Amino acid sequence: MKRALVAVVLLVASSAASAGLSFSQLSTTTRTEAFNVSGLPFFGVGTVLGLGTLVTDQVGTITFSYLGQESGFVNKFILSVGPTQFLHESNLIGSSISALVGSIGPIGFGFEGNTGSYAINGGNWDPGTSIGLVGTNMTVSNGGAAGTYDFVLGYNDSAGASRLGDWDDFVVGVKFAAQVTPVPEPGIYAMMGVGLALLGWVGRRRKPQAST
Repeated sequence: MKRALVAVVLLVASSAASAGLSFSQLSTTTRTEAFNVSGLPFFGVGTVLGLGTLVTDQVGTITFSYLGQESGFVNKFILSVGPTQFLHESNLIGSSISALVGSIGPIGFGFEGNTGSYAINGGNWDPGTSIGLVGTNMTVSNGGAAGTYDFVLGYNDSAGASRLGDWDDFVVGVKFAAQVTPVPEPGIYAMMGVGLALLGWVGRRRKPQAST
């Protein structure tokens, strides 16, 4: 009987739905320059990428890693979930920052060029700036950044129009680990109730009888 109850508990623990990040594409554009960050796939002039917003439908831990840059500016990445954290061009490739995302919707982060221009995820993009989706489930071989990332995002700084460029002015890799909170189905509650009732019944049957 105890084994049956354990099986019920395990079934409950495995009933959570999977969820996580997605990229909400606002528009598409084509590169006017080649994307050529070391350790990442090469994308030539004319290749298409999406511009948009990174969102989550699940709370969890998000990690951003610095993958490289090809820019004449001094750009940086800003994570504003919880205490503000930064990634800079002076950081080692593979340097990362993490935060617990406690609500669904756009993730709180953005990029900044050294002219004070910003591209905020899910918010305002200053003229000439934009956030592009370089790839999904992308494998990177660049030194300390080596690995596979759920998303790779690239920043187009204020060097030109938001739809002109290569989106390699500051590149980050994104990994997300969702927090799993099991939500039992009504039938599972019924099964657990039956299991507990049976355990109680067995316990009563085994109760020693008082001597006369």
